[in-house]
Amino acid sequence: MQGSKRGPVPPPLRLDGSSLSSGELARLVSESIEDVALPEEEPPLPFSPSVVAKQLSRIGAEAMLAEDLRTELLTPEGRAQIPHPTALEEWEARIKDLALISKLAAQLWGYLGVGWRWYVSFWRLVLFAVLLLPGFAQMAAFYFFSPRMLRSIPYGVLPRNRLDVFLPRKEWRAAGPRPTVIFITGGAWTIGYKAWGALLGRRLSQRGVLVFCLDYRNFPQGNALDMLQDVNTGIAWVLRHAAAFGGDGESFHLVGQSAGGQLGALALMLQMQQSLTRQPQLGASPVWDPTRIRGFVGVSGAYNLYALADHLHRRGLYRNLFEAIHSLEGKPMLRELSPTFRIRKLGAAVGRRLPPMLILHGTADRSVPMEIAIEFVAALKEAGVPAARLKLYKGKTHTKPIVEDPMRGGRDELMDDVLSQVLGQQCHNLQMPMLPAALIDLASWVCPF
Repeated sequence: MQGSKRGPVPPPLRLDGSSLSSGELARLVSESIEDVALPEEEPPLPFSPSVVAKQLSRIGAEAMLAEDLRTELLTPEGRAQIPHPTALEEWEARIKDLALISKLAAQLWGYLGVGWRWYVSFWRLVLFAVLLLPGFAQMAAFYFFSPRMLRSIPYGVLPRNRLDVFLPRKEWRAAGPRPTVIFITGGAWTIGYKAWGALLGRRLSQRGVLVFCLDYRNFPQGNALDMLQDVNTGIAWVLRHAAAFGGDGESFHLVGQSAGGQLGALALMLQMQQSLTRQPQLGASPVWDPTRIRGFVGVSGAYNLYALADHLHRRGLYRNLFEAIHSLEGKPMLRELSPTFRIRKLGAAVGRRLPPMLILHGTADRSVPMEIAIEFVAALKEAGVPAARLKLYKGKTHTKPIVEDPMRGGRDELMDDVLSQVLGQQCHNLQMPMLPAALIDLASWVCPF
C-alpha cells in the first residue's frame, strides 16, 4: 500500500474535531509552557574509551558475584519472584518466542504492505541502530550481566506479561526504602519492548530510584484493549510487590514514553474514573488504586490519536494499521482511546483527583508533533489537574531525549526532569559519554523518528 502525498502537520483539534486557530494555539503555548531557569550550558565532556572500559570491567566483576549481590539487594519475597528456569527450558522458550515473532512479523507486514515510505523508514532505522551499536553493546553488557538488573519477571499469565527491575546500588538501599518509578516504553504500538527503557532505568537506579519497566503485547498480538489490560496488570503487580524489591511502598511515579505515554495516561484516568464512580470502565481492568500514584511523566506521548492518524499515515504507519490497533470490536475508537479527549469528557470531577502531571516533548519531534502535547496540557489545566506542566525540549526529536542524549553524555535532561519530579527537588547531573559526539550526530540525522 502506498502512502498519500506529504502534507503539513495536522493542527491540534477540539473535541468536536475542528482545528484550533493559530491565535488559540499561541495562547495554549503561552499558558502551558512552564518557565524553566536552565543552568548555563556546560562544555561537552570528551568521550573516553578508558572510562567505558572501567565501567564494563566493573559490570564483569559484579557478574562474578551476581547471586551473592542479589541476595544482599533483595528480600526473601523479592527473590521468590525471580524465575529460575533450566537451560533446556530457556532454549524452549527462546524457540517459541522466535516462532511467535516470525508469525506476528508476517501479519504486521500484511498491514504495512509495500509502501516506499515504510521501506525507507525501515532502512533508516537499521542504519540508526548500526551507528549506535557500540553504545547499545555497552547497555547490553549491563542488561544481561549486572546483578542490579532483574530481567523478565512475570507480572501476569498472558504473553509478554513480563517486567525488568533496575535495583538501586547498595549504598542507596542502605539509606532506606526507595521511591519507585513504573516505566511504560513506546514503540508505535507495534515494535515496543521493555529493554527500550534500559538507558533511563539504569541511570535512575544509579541515583537511588527503584525502576520497574513493563513489557506488554504489541499489535498484532494484541489490540489497544489488550495493551491497556497488560499495563493495568503490570501496575497493579508493582503496587503489590515493590516493597519486596526495596521500594518504600508510598512514592510511586508513572512514566510513559511515546505509545507508553498514551497508555499510561489513559490507564490512570480510567482507574480514577472507576474509583470515583464505582462503575466498571472498559480498559480499567484489573483494578488498582490510582491515588497511590504520586505523579505522572509523559515523554513524547501520543495523547490525541484522532489528530495523529493522518500525520502517521504520511510517515508510513498507514491508517488501516493505525485504526486496526485502536479498534474495539472491529470499530476504530481513536477519540475514546485518546487521553486528551478522555480528560475533556471526564472534566473536573476526575481532573482534580489526578496527581501532578509533567509533560515533556521535543520541538523537533517528527513522529508526534509538539502541538499534541500542548493541547493535552491545556486540556489537563481546563479539567483542574493540579500541577499540570509542559516542558518543551528545544530542537529535540522523538528519540533524542531517550536514546541519543543519554549516550552523548553531559547533562541528561530527561533523566534530571524525571528525577526532579520523583524526588520533589531540582536535580542536575552530568554523565560520561558512551560514544563520540560525531557518531551520535550522524545517527540522529538518519533516524526516521
